[in-house]
Formats: sequence, structure tokens, C-alpha cells
Amino acid sequence: MAFRRTREELLRYRWTVYAITAGAYFLVYLHRVSPAALAQEFTREWVVTGSVLGIMSSLYFYMYAAVQIPSGMFTDTLGPKRLILFSASSMAAGCFVSYVATSFGMVAFGRALIGLGAGFTFIPLAKLLRYWFRRTEFARMVGLTVSIGNVGALFAATPLIILMSHVGWRNSFLVVALITVALVFLNLRFVADRPEKMGFPPLEDADPEELDEEGDSAFQTIKRGFYIWFHNRTFLALGVIIFLLYGTLMGFEGLWAGPFLAHVYGMSNAAIGGWLLIMAVGMMVGQVFGGWLADRFFIDSKQKQILIGAVVYTVSWGAFLWVAGSPHTILLGILFFILSMNTGISNIPLVALVADLSPRQNYGTIMGIHNIFPMSGAAVFQVIMGKVLDMSNPTVVGGVRIFPLKGYVWNFTLCLFASFITIVIAIALNKRLKHIA
Repeated sequence: MAFRRTREELLRYRWTVYAITAGAYFLVYLHRVSPAALAQEFTREWVVTGSVLGIMSSLYFYMYAAVQIPSGMFTDTLGPKRLILFSASSMAAGCFVSYVATSFGMVAFGRALIGLGAGFTFIPLAKLLRYWFRRTEFARMVGLTVSIGNVGALFAATPLIILMSHVGWRNSFLVVALITVALVFLNLRFVADRPEKMGFPPLEDADPEELDEEGDSAFQTIKRGFYIWFHNRTFLALGVIIFLLYGTLMGFEGLWAGPFLAHVYGMSNAAIGGWLLIMAVGMMVGQVFGGWLADRFFIDSKQKQILIGAVVYTVSWGAFLWVAGSPHTILLGILFFILSMNTGISNIPLVALVADLSPRQNYGTIMGIHNIFPMSGAAVFQVIMGKVLDMSNPTVVGGVRIFPLKGYVWNFTLCLFASFITIVIAIALNKRLKHIA
């Protein structure tokens, strides 16, 4: 088959495709944590309680988790470009609803629309990477993509607060909506599901099995994706590992790290923000470094990197138990960084291994099933850790519940135990996949 554009042009043009789609993922993370900056404004305008604010914020995560399997199925049947178009359009619509909101209920509806769109972003983006980049580049690109998302989370802090101070919270939603609409039009004009649709030659030859599946119906494609996942125990093992690794980290970083620093070390909100920034930077470094390691040294043995990351993560929780409550804040800061960094080092090769074990035709469906595990882990561990703290005989000071050090130590012990389980599973995984190395 003759192609009207060269491979050299493809190697340049693919970065245009990537920049546009990664821009949508930047917004996914910006919206994920933006309620922290917006909460005061909402409280001032509608005098809502903390529990109501919490429900509004959580709508993002409920919608995100609910659409993971549909996101994978539609990615395989409708194509990733259409899904990212829908994703960006839904997020833009949510921003517009919030901009014109006349009640807090409308803001909550806007938040749900944003969560719906956000949930349809990562899986189609990852499938685009399967076609526009080589297999030996995939882990690196996933790491870079998630790091770009975390930059979006950083922008939801001080930069968003500065923007609101100049134009107000409503106009801030409008600004983000217009940026998102611009991404929709750029996607329409410059993005395609695969290089061949834009006249480029493919980067890699398709497997014979994939060529046989090109004519499959939508139902056959989805059915095959479910069949592959449920008939390969490796996928379940990888799901449990990321459930425990991401769940314990998000249980701490995503909710209870702030109260720990405030209750045990008496830190102010400003100081806590700096410590959480350490974890955010650690995660970004781990994601980029983990992707580079996977592509450079573990291209055919990613399960080994997962095991190494799990071991270091477990040792870090053990050190956390020793340091917690002590005056060694420098060592504590180092552990904050290492904990989040090692999650990235383990999770990126894990996502890449899912890709290695999945036919490209069915990757969306398989990844959609897999993506339920980390979100579920985060939700489960935040609740469990809260219940553990409630059992530690907290005191109430000025209407605020203060948890003692022992409650946090119990939770760190729980995280240590959970991370040790990941080592056991990773060892079994290495034995099962040793023929890949």
C-alpha cells in the first residue's frame, strides 16, 4: 500500500497529535483537585456545609469510575478520537454550566458533567499512544502523560487562585471552558485514530492476529476484550497490585496526609500545602523515571520493575512507621517524596504490561476493566483509614476532631501490610511471566 506521507513526517507530526490529546488530560487533573481552591468561594456564595461540598466534589470520582468500562468498550468500537472529542466537550459543558449556575445544585451538575468527560480521556489517549508511538516508547509516553496530568493538578492550586482573584470564580470556569473548546476544534482538525488515516505509514507492523480481527463487529471486539481479561489471571494480579499501591498512597496523600501533619506536627495550611507539593513532585518524577526505566531496561521484563518498586514502597512505609511523630522532619520529607515516587515507578510499567498483554484491537476494553482497580482502591482506603482513625479515641477542640498519633500509626501499619501483599503478588507474577524475560 502506498502512503502519501513519509515516516520522517510521521515522527514529527505525532507530537502534534500528542500535544492536543495530552492537553485534555492536563484538564482532567486540573478539575480533579480544583474544588480545594473553589471551596471558599462556593461557601461564601451559597453558605453550604462541608458535607455538601464533599458530595459535590465526589461526583467527579463517582462519574469517573462508573464510565471506565464503557470508556474502554467505546474506545475499541468508536475509536479514540471520537471519545476524546466527547470527553473535552463534556468537560467544556460542565464548565459552562458552572459559569451560569444560579444554584449550588447547578454547580454540582456541572461537576458531574466534568467527571463524566474526564472518565473518557485516559483510555482513548493510551490507545492513541499504541498506534502513534512504538512499543518501546509506550511506557515512557504513559509516564509523561500522567506527569502532564499532575502539572494540571498543580495549576489547580496557586495559579487558579490567582486567576480567580483577577476575574472571579465564574469567569475562571469560562476561561477553562474556552480553552477546552479550543482543544475540541484542534482535535477535529489534527487528530486521527492511527497514522494510516492521515496518509502516514504505520510505525510498527500489525500482528497477524490483529489483522484477522480487523473485520470484527463491535460486539465481537468487546466480547473478545472481556474474554481476554477474565481468562488471563495476570490481569487480575496486576489489578490487585495497583488497587493496593495506588489505594494506600491516595488514602494518605489524597485525604489524610494533611490532617496527619496538622494534628501530629501542628502545621498550618500553608505549610501542609508545601508538604503535599513534595508528594506531587515525587509522583511526577516517579512517573517519568518509571517510564524511562521500563522502556530502557525492562522492556521485556516489566514485572521485575513492578517488584522492585513494590519492595522499595514497602520499606518506605516501614521507615514511615519509625519516623512518624519524631522530630526528624527532614527524613519525613524524604519519605513523602519516596513514597509517591515509587508508586509511579511501579504503576507505569504495570500499565505498560497491561498494554503488552493486550491486542491493540481490544486494548480499550481491557484497560477499562483494569482502570476500575486504582480508583476503587483510592475510595476504599480513604474510608478504611478514616474508620481506623475514628477508633483511636479522637478529641474535639473548637468543634474540630483531632486524631492522636496512634491512629495514624495504625493506618501506616495497615499500609505496610497492604504493600507487603503487593510484594507477594509481584513475586508470583514474576514466576508466572518469567518466559517473557
